[in-house]
Amino acid sequence: MAFRALFFLALLGDLVSAAASFPRQTYNNTSSANQACHQLTAAFPQKLFAAGTAQFENQSLAIWSETCLITPSCVFLPSSAADISSALAIIKSAGSQFSVRAGGHMPVPGAQSVDPGVFISLNNLNDRTLNTTAGVASIGPGQTWEDVYSWLAQYGLAVNGGRYPSVGVGGVLIGGGIGYFASTQGWGCDSVVAFEAVLADGTIVQVEKGDNNYADLLWAVRGGHNNFAIITRFDMEYFQASSAYAQVIAWNASAPSTSDEFFAALDAYMAPGGGVDDMSVAIIPTVAASPSLGLYEVVTDQFALGNDSKPAAFANFSKVNGPITAQAGGQVYDTWTEMPQFLNSTAARNMRQIFWSVSFRADPRAISIANRTVIDMTFAKLADAANVAVALTYQPISSAWLRESAARGGNVLSLDPELGTFIAGLIAAQWTDAADDALITQFCEDATAEIKKQTAALGLDIDFIYLNDAGKTQKPFETYGNGTSLPKLQAIQKKYDPEGFYKNYLAHGFAL
Repeated sequence: MAFRALFFLALLGDLVSAAASFPRQTYNNTSSANQACHQLTAAFPQKLFAAGTAQFENQSLAIWSETCLITPSCVFLPSSAADISSALAIIKSAGSQFSVRAGGHMPVPGAQSVDPGVFISLNNLNDRTLNTTAGVASIGPGQTWEDVYSWLAQYGLAVNGGRYPSVGVGGVLIGGGIGYFASTQGWGCDSVVAFEAVLADGTIVQVEKGDNNYADLLWAVRGGHNNFAIITRFDMEYFQASSAYAQVIAWNASAPSTSDEFFAALDAYMAPGGGVDDMSVAIIPTVAASPSLGLYEVVTDQFALGNDSKPAAFANFSKVNGPITAQAGGQVYDTWTEMPQFLNSTAARNMRQIFWSVSFRADPRAISIANRTVIDMTFAKLADAANVAVALTYQPISSAWLRESAARGGNVLSLDPELGTFIAGLIAAQWTDAADDALITQFCEDATAEIKKQTAALGLDIDFIYLNDAGKTQKPFETYGNGTSLPKLQAIQKKYDPEGFYKNYLAHGFAL
């Protein structure tokens, strides 16, 4: 049981004024929310659920982090874009706040729910269709990647979605998307070639790559979060993918030699010409610590598409010595989906969770700074926090990845391929006691600041905050495109939401 607490976390793994008619809500308008719920009940008696009903509980509690659980006024469960369009007219007329949840994985309070207000669940938007002529999979936003991958695998296909099977489709794609196939496919959102969406005025639009009428909206949705539209269908390019090598292995790193060998292997992987430049592989290297258990672990999740049972990219990790605390795989499987299945333990929703993003060069000095900072501060500052475990995941962003993203038309993140390979670090924590919320949030802020300070002194920091891994006080949009993306996004938001309805009434994890 001691190990499960650690290993679960180790597997976790981005200003325009509104029109006066829809000012930002600065108070809890319960009456407006109640009015919206009452009118929605009349319009959708089979799709609107009040507190105390089973669907209300099932939907409003289907959120990954307990820090994000709040009680909405009612739950609306649409089954089409038309339902959402009609509901928006009612919500707008009532002047109610509202939220939209796809998978509910973003651990930012207020990102998926609202109190008071209408909670819109996209769970019934779960259609899946293949267009073999266009090479496109049409995917509803309300399902998980496990649903999508299992469906595609029966045809020997894949899309470049999220790595963790229990995470929802919608949030990953509108936030960027880190996947197993990034070196050949770019960010997950780069594979989105069309989508259906509901705009703030209720208009349902069909947006396709190459359609100049909505070229700006396509760009904005690729990484711009939920600031522009409610996406009701994603069309993603698919590709052939069948067998793959997969392994998850964790070591107790209490002995310094084990940690040294792990980081020697990681440094070799990240070096030019190392595993990071192998287009067919992906890795999730993680360090994790639990003060109450006195545990320090190092972990790698290894993935290689194809039939190579001993991928050279991971050879150096076979030299790590130390007590193995968990291991799965280590062979070639008939279907590539075995890898995400190994990570299914992240489906647990009974903990308090937080993410924080910090990026730096793929340099051994920066890698070491991040490790020392997070692990040392965990034991020093969180010793009294109940059941806390902290992980730092090194997420390699390769040069090939950035080139592929640019070749597919780019996105809101707007990372220059000349930046070269770097690491998008993810600090993640889980704990059980709400009394420790402020302490752990401050820990994440402090650890990130210290990593930035030390790497900046060596010229090794990267000014990039990945939205899907960001903490609630971080500002990812200010880092995108070296600051050039934000004013473009604000202009696009003003164009498609001139009254500020989505801007001021829809709950956001990260507003513009």
